[in-house]
Amino acid sequence: MCYEPAEVDLLAPAVRRDPFPYFAYLRREAPVLWVEQLQAYLVSRYEDVARVARKPELFSSIAMRRSGPDSAPEATGVKSVITVDPPEHGRLRSILQDEFRVRPLRELEPRVQVLVEDLVACLQSSEAFDLVRDFTIPLPVTVIAELLDIEPARHEDFKYWSDCLIKVLNDRSGPEWERARAGVFDLIGYFREVLDTRSDFADRQDILSVLLRAERESRLDRREIVAYSILLLTGGNETTTNLIGGMVVALLRNPDQLAMLRDDPSRIPNAIEEGLRYCSPVQAVYRRAMADVEIAGVRIPRGRDIAILLGAANHDPARFPDPECFDITRHTGGHVGFGIGVHHCLGAHLGRLETRVAFEHLLPHLDAIAADVDAVDWSDNWFVRGPERLPFHWH
Repeated sequence: MCYEPAEVDLLAPAVRRDPFPYFAYLRREAPVLWVEQLQAYLVSRYEDVARVARKPELFSSIAMRRSGPDSAPEATGVKSVITVDPPEHGRLRSILQDEFRVRPLRELEPRVQVLVEDLVACLQSSEAFDLVRDFTIPLPVTVIAELLDIEPARHEDFKYWSDCLIKVLNDRSGPEWERARAGVFDLIGYFREVLDTRSDFADRQDILSVLLRAERESRLDRREIVAYSILLLTGGNETTTNLIGGMVVALLRNPDQLAMLRDDPSRIPNAIEEGLRYCSPVQAVYRRAMADVEIAGVRIPRGRDIAILLGAANHDPARFPDPECFDITRHTGGHVGFGIGVHHCLGAHLGRLETRVAFEHLLPHLDAIAADVDAVDWSDNWFVRGPERLPFHWH
């Protein structure tokens, strides 16, 4: 399939359903392409994506502040770990880095096991279900809400607010954008209220209390706490939701891989890495050129924004042979599913833990469900990608 840049809208439904043929065209014919609609250069080859991501002094993360409601800087990532460069990035990241290391997360695993077991039991009690609505959404939303010590009654609001933020980042106009923008302001207001009323944080171990203690020690200010909380909410559920859903689709479309994984569950960790590469739940991030620079023979002026296409890099045959093949035995070293460089995802270990436990419990049941996985509705945005719905029924 051949695409011409002038003919293909990155936000068009057909491209969102399957962006990878378009990415292949870009890598081959236009590895650096100015897109007026996005006011950014698209960079699609693995080598170039890695170069941009690994040079924050030349390609600044300040570009991640470019979208969203202008009067709500907390919602656009101002002064959060994804929108600042070293050394400030290191200051912000260090505050929660210990909370997301492998060792403390092991203490969380029994709770994740219980959540997954309960969710699978609910699936089994229904003749038909939507795996996204009934499993891939509630699992990570519940985990991150509990880490923040947010009351269960707000969990559905958390998912709605997270979707609003992604919508705001994906677009800049229209009635849906206005509704999403209002939702983001509701989220900001909610966190402000919680932080203002939490007076017993000194002896609590939840993440909001850790952030409040950092504020008391003058290591954070209140706007940075709100921005951090919003980042944790969005990053804590969108990536895992889309990864689990995308991997289920990939496994059902590749029954040989499903059989291999079912017969040898010890392959689950490597299958997750292949899922991060193949599904690419985070499709792109922005950077800003801090000087005139040339990439793949294209001159990019200082001050222009660059969208590095993580999904395109993960499917670059120069790095991953036969990239359109989903292969759970593949050596996936270097994939950018969780980003690359100093901005490698803070919650990567948590996402891997949730996904591993999910598949340990889902695998025995995937042969017993039926669905048209070739007619999946994919999320209608270009920052993240995953199934919107996965309606299944038991055989």
